[in-house]
Amino acid sequence: MNLVTNKKTKGLSFLILFCIMTVVLFLTLTNTVAADQNNYEKITVKVGDSLWSIATKYQNENPGLSKQAFVSWTKSKNGLIRDHIIPNQRLIIPVKK
Repeated sequence: MNLVTNKKTKGLSFLILFCIMTVVLFLTLTNTVAADQNNYEKITVKVGDSLWSIATKYQNENPGLSKQAFVSWTKSKNGLIRDHIIPNQRLIIPVKK
């Protein structure tokens, strides 16, 4: 009987530790992403803008990225699946503040 209780206690301890570690990891990653986004310019999309035209406009401020890399970075950081953007949408772009 004591052996069964000991196994349950170890299992419960492992589960609690796993949950705590998951929460800590999630909070750490969330804070890192938020801090990272604060280092980059945020723009508001205007009528007629496309990801390609925005990349062309801001390429001089980040010459280390090709236009394709600029577009890919912007899509990734903003959670865009397609190239479709709309006026008044806020975007983070790979240009340091």
